[in-house]
Formats: sequence, C-alpha cells, structure tokens
Amino acid sequence: MIIFIMRNPERRSFPLSLIPANVFFGWWLLVLGSLILAVGSGVLYHGFTVFFLPLKRDLALSSASVSLLYGAARLEGGMEGPLIGYLIDRFGPRVVIIGGAATAGIGLIILSTVNSFLSFFFVYIFIVSLGYNAGFFHPVYALVNSWFIRHRGFGFAAVGAASSIGGMIMAPFLSYLILNFGWRVGAVIGGLLIMGVAIPAAIPIYRCPEKIGLQPDGRPPQDPKDQEEGTPTNRLDPADFSVREALHTLNYWLLFSAISLRILVTVALIIHFVPLLAWKGMSEAAAAYLVSLFAFCSIGTTLATGWLGDRWSKALLCSLGVLPTVVAMSVLILSQPGDALFAFPIGLAVTAGTIPLNWALIGDLFGRRSYATLRGIMAVGYGIATFASPIYAGWVFDRTGSYQKALFSFIVAQTLGALLFGVLYLRSRRGGKIGKEAAV
Repeated sequence: MIIFIMRNPERRSFPLSLIPANVFFGWWLLVLGSLILAVGSGVLYHGFTVFFLPLKRDLALSSASVSLLYGAARLEGGMEGPLIGYLIDRFGPRVVIIGGAATAGIGLIILSTVNSFLSFFFVYIFIVSLGYNAGFFHPVYALVNSWFIRHRGFGFAAVGAASSIGGMIMAPFLSYLILNFGWRVGAVIGGLLIMGVAIPAAIPIYRCPEKIGLQPDGRPPQDPKDQEEGTPTNRLDPADFSVREALHTLNYWLLFSAISLRILVTVALIIHFVPLLAWKGMSEAAAAYLVSLFAFCSIGTTLATGWLGDRWSKALLCSLGVLPTVVAMSVLILSQPGDALFAFPIGLAVTAGTIPLNWALIGDLFGRRSYATLRGIMAVGYGIATFASPIYAGWVFDRTGSYQKALFSFIVAQTLGALLFGVLYLRSRRGGKIGKEAAV
C-alpha cells in the first residue's frame, strides 16, 4: 500500500482560516470522515453483494468460491489490522486514508481487466482489499475517537450512518451499472469514485485536536503544561490504557469475543444478502432494492443508538441490538416469498445500528492513546471469523441448495454474542470494573 507518501503527514497543514471559528473543527472532520466511509463502504462493503451473482456467472464459479473472495479479504484485513493500527497511532489517520483509498481505487480499475478466478483473487485480495481494509474504517473511527469523548457515541453513529447512506445510494447504482453494462464497468466507476472522493476529503484531517491547540468536544483549552504538545491528552479520558495494560484485562477479551461473533454473522448475511433473497424466490433486481432498504433503515437505527449510547450503557444496547437479527433469520427460514421477507433487512438494520457502539466501547473502556492499535488487534479475531462464515454459508448452499443449516448456525453464534455483551454490561453494573484494576 502507498502509505509513506509524506515523510511527515502533519507537516502540510490545512489552512484552518478557511473554517468558521465559531464551529468546532471536529464537527467538520466528522463530516469528512462520514463522506470517506460513505463512498468506501458503499462500493466495497454494501456493494459487494450486487457483484456476487454476476461474478458467479461470468467466471463460472460456485457460491463457495465467490464467498472465498470476501472471506479472504476479511482475513487479510485481520492480519494487517495490528500493523495498520500502529501506523495510525504513530502517523495519524490522514496518510493512511490517502494511501488506502489510492490503492483500493487503482485496484478496482485493474480488477476490471481480469478474466480468471486466480487473477481476480490476487488483485481483489492483495490490492483492493489491502487498500480498503487499511484506509477506511480503521483510520476514520480512530479519528472520531481522538476528537470526541462526551459525544463519542454520536460521532461513531454519524460515520456509521454515513456508511449506510453510501450503501443505500451505491447498491442500486452499482446494480444498474452491472445489469446494464457488466460488472467490469461497475468496478471501474467504483474505483474512480473512491479516489475522487476519499483522497481530497482526507487532506484537512488532523490526528487529534491537541495538534492544533484544541480539546476534544470543543472544550476550553487546557493548560499547556498539563499536556504534551500535539498528542491526545490523558486527563479528559476516564480510562487511558497502553496496549499491554488493555490486553491484560478481561473486559478487552469479552469485547473482542462479542464483536467477533457479531461480525461473523452480520458480514456473512450482508455478503449473501442478494443470494439469500434469491433463494427465497426474489429477483436479483428486487433484492438489490432491499439492500437499499437495509441501508436506509440502518441510518435511523444507527443515529438513534448513537444518541442513546451517550446516555445509556453501550454494552447493554449492543447486547439487545443483535437480537432482531436472530428474529430476522428465523423469519427467513420459516417464510415464503412475500412481505415477510422485508423482516430480514429491517432486523439486520437494527443490529447494524449498534455496530458503531461496538467500536465506541473500545474508546470508553481503554481511552484514546492506543485506540487504533487495540482495534487493529481485534481485527485479527473478527478477520478469521469473517473469513470462515461467508465461505461456510456458500458451501452449505452448494451442498444442499438451501441456506437453512447455515442460518441455524448463525442464530446460535449471534445469541452467544448477545450474551457476552450482556456479561460486559453486568460487570460494569457490579462496580465498574473497567479500569486498570480489572486485569486478568
């Protein structure tokens, strides 16, 4: 990945005089981060499912083979997570976003030229996914965590809602391009959009408010002698952990496991979204519009849970929030083609609404100092989980012609994830064992 494009990524500063002085600069960065995630996740996260069946037909692949592409991409993202997290904590999010967006965009354009599964696999995994995994969710969430404490729940919800907005727009747009002009045209347009939007949006980004003499949430400036210049202050955080300290707490591993189980299920369902509905008798075009419905509903649920997360327990909301997907999968197993299928995107959207709270919990529990690295280490766990689950779902369908057994397995995993979030909530209720005294 093109990551060391600037020796000092903070040296080329954005002209702050262009920004109104009466508006906290963090809110502007939140808008830019939202724009970056909207285009990146709209094309490469929500949009992948509309490529699924055309790729399967064009390259003569099985469902398991197409699932392998996405599963391997998630595994690659997990393996690179700790390194990317370290680079974000060391150099700031700006350079990582620019390098990742350039790599992913160029990779999509190259992808449009391939004609075999092996060449598609190589380009998609080692160029497109490498850039996407590095340049979008990791650095944008780290940016929000650095600039907000009191409004952290809303900040994470805002960028999460932007991801859903991107999916709502890009899924039907890409579906139109693919069905009318082929998936190769869709890949080229997607690559150009990513580079044309994400790279310019990353230029004004600063790693933390202290770098330009501000404080998180727009609070009054702190006495300079109480902080090191240009680094996140520790005094405003109720918890501030080094990587080593966080890894020695039970709460970190509870959160690690709960997030991995939640992602194991939701990623597989999103990747197989259109094939699942086609299995139930829905057309590909109609299923693509339900992807848009899912993304649209996710906007409201994400903003609502973000607002609630700044007032109620994030762990409790995460625990309750995964249960609608259990209901939705049950309805999908039992339903016939018809209106009942609408329960699937709606239930999945409720769970998707709690996703930003998963990542906000890392900041609440462990502070700002090592956020990106701690999130990157978690990526190893959920990378392995999301490597296996889409392939498993595709394999089950190839063998049986049905997703029923896979959905039963996902119901069990999602319920276990809800229980682990519940344990984290109960631990905080029993005396707030969230600090460094909670070491294993």
